[in-house]
Amino acid sequence: MNYFEFRKKVEELPLFETKELRLVLGGAFTSTMLVNLKNWVNKGHLIMLRRGMYVVAEEAKNADPVWFATKMYQPSYVSMEKALSFYGIIPEAVFTVTSVTTRKTKEFDTKLGRFSYQKIKKSAFGGYETKKDGKISFNMALPEKALVDFFYLKRNILNGDSEQFRGYRFNEDFVFDTKKLLGFAEAFQNKKVSLLTKSFIKYYATE
Repeated sequence: MNYFEFRKKVEELPLFETKELRLVLGGAFTSTMLVNLKNWVNKGHLIMLRRGMYVVAEEAKNADPVWFATKMYQPSYVSMEKALSFYGIIPEAVFTVTSVTTRKTKEFDTKLGRFSYQKIKKSAFGGYETKKDGKISFNMALPEKALVDFFYLKRNILNGDSEQFRGYRFNEDFVFDTKKLLGFAEAFQNKKVSLLTKSFIKYYATE
């Protein structure tokens, strides 16, 4: 099977794992196919995101890296600064795609950028929605959850001071759901996270 024949068979799978190829190709999936995958990576037709996972290079040209984050390491959802930037809550361009997971902390450096996965407790995992862009689905934290995840994972350097919040240049037009913020914070069962969340609500009320 040459690359063009292969591309036709996986046109609905711009991002795929070898186990998915086995199902799609059936008997056509042989040891030769594994060699072909390696050759197509070397020729620039495919990009290997991690062992056993590939994205079609052509599909990745104009893609947002967040599209690929969820499938790379599951369960997970994009959160923290990347999600805050996605919603326009912070102005900075964020180059590392940070997600949260219930599995161990992990990082992947790929041709599409760096993907970081930060562990949180299972009781606090949630508060995201599945978005779809073209053929690819990915999980993105709700704005309030991205913020609370940020407080949790940055709790050792944050103190709840207004000047510190101001330094992150949170969008003054950010309209958040106070009840959601407090609910997501409560799920962490962490006094510092609760303190930071309440301090942030107070900060926004006085700005």
